[in-house]
Order: sequence, then structure tokens, then C-alpha cells
Amino acid sequence: MNNTIPFICLMTIGLTNYIYTSNVSAESINPKSGVLNIETNINNQNKNPLPLAEPFNKVSNSTSESGEILYPYGHSHPTIECAPLHICVIHLMANEKINNLSLGDTVRWIIQTGQAGSRAVVMVKPTEDKLNTNLVITTSLGRIYYLNLVSTTNHYLPMVGFYDPDEIIQHVLDQQEKITAQKKEVIATLPSVNPQDIDFNYWCEGTEPLPDRVFSSLGKVFIQLPTEWIDGKAPALFIVENGKEVLTNYEINHHYYVVNHLFKEAHLILGSGDNQQTVTIHAGKRPLFGNLFN
Repeated sequence: MNNTIPFICLMTIGLTNYIYTSNVSAESINPKSGVLNIETNINNQNKNPLPLAEPFNKVSNSTSESGEILYPYGHSHPTIECAPLHICVIHLMANEKINNLSLGDTVRWIIQTGQAGSRAVVMVKPTEDKLNTNLVITTSLGRIYYLNLVSTTNHYLPMVGFYDPDEIIQHVLDQQEKITAQKKEVIATLPSVNPQDIDFNYWCEGTEPLPDRVFSSLGKVFIQLPTEWIDGKAPALFIVENGKEVLTNYEINHHYYVVNHLFKEAHLILGSGDNQQTVTIHAGKRPLFGNLFN
């Protein structure tokens, strides 16, 4: 019996050394007592967190403002790399609800669904390393998401999502059609003008930007606004009569102010007080030496 106890102690020490030797560093051993400091060794292991995956070489995708990896829907079957006991969040596209959710391995993978605003959310978590399964999600908008799920301890994707490239293309085409329709409307609504009746003898001075073009025809004055005024605030128009500014009737026709009568001088005023900007429109030819005497 007395010989058995030392033998058991020696085996215990040997097993302990076998278990921890692979992860032991010099800092983990107390130099005075020679005892392994297990807490120090574990803390050193936690200093190296699980790295995130770099999926850009695998699938053509992009990154959203929230940091999620976005995959083009219908153009790939992405592989989502998850880590054991780490949650991977899968965002579906906006305004759709989950109809059905089928997971290949329901024993070693945990799955939940949720809602984030207008977007449905699926959360998956593997319980072991080196697992491989697939996930199929059908939605209320008729979309079918097919995903490959892989568990690995090397890296993982914490958050992924999808975008529809076909919708982006359609949006661009709709914008082009809208611009074309606006151009046609401008041509249709502006009155037909005989080139011989156009008078371009108008000139402008004052705070830039100045009108791009001013001309008159058939008793009306057309003032073409610069881009800065089209995208921002438009100025007010006053006719100058006997040295006083008088409000006048005019209409805004796309990029033009159309004044229904002729005038000799007009003011375009933007802002007020110290920030007021004024542009003066003169009828007639610009004086050749006017600036020399001002």
C-alpha cells in the first residue's frame, strides 16, 4: 500500500505535464517554485482572438456601411464561414419575410430567426469545428437563398447580407428614361421660337454665378438658370422701374425663368442681409467702355 501511493502521484504528475506541455511557455512557470501557472497560460491564449475571414477572393461582393459582407443575390451560392460557439448573422433583403427555412444539419447547428427593421435576420451557430452543411431560405418575395455553411476555428464571417444587382440596373434604366422624358417635356412645353425673332442683346453683371443665357422672343424674356441655382435655392426676380424694384409675374419652366413681358433692367436676388447676392440683367448691348467709368 505504501508503494502504491508514490506510484499514483508520479502518474498524476506525468499526466499533468503531458496535458499542459504543448501550451506551456517560460512565463507560465513560477521560477521560485517550478509550478505551472495555469491561469497565466490560459490568459495568454485568450490574447489571440479568432481572426475574421477574408472572403473577397472567393465571391464578388461588397461591404456595407455597417461592416457586413454583401453578396449579389442570384449570382452566387456563397459559403458562410462560422466559428464554433460564435454567431453568424445573415441579413436578407428589405421588405421580405421568411416563409420557410431548411437546414441540412439540425443536430450540430443552432439556428434562429429575427427581424431588424424591414429586414429579416437569420442567426446560425455551429457547436463543433470542421462541420459542413447547407441552408435554404424561401421568402415572401419569391426569393430562394441557398447558402453553404462551414465551421472553422481559423476565421469566420460575423455578419453577411445580400443585394439585388438586377434592381440596381433597373434603377439606372428608370433614371435614364426619366431624364429622357424630362428633355422631351422641355421641348414640348417651351414655345416654338423662330430664330429670326430671338434677341440675344442682354448682358448680366453681379455676384456669380450668372445666368447661362438671356434672350427674348415674341414679347417674352427667357432667363436660363445656372446649375448652382437648379440644384440649390432659386433667386427671386424683380423688374426695375424708375429706379425701384417691382415684383413681376414669371413662370419657372424647367431651367428657365420666363417673364411674360419685356424689360430694360431686372434683378435676381438670392439671400438677404449681409448674405444677399444680386445679379443685374440689362437689355441691350453691353457698353464697350462701361467698366472704365464705374
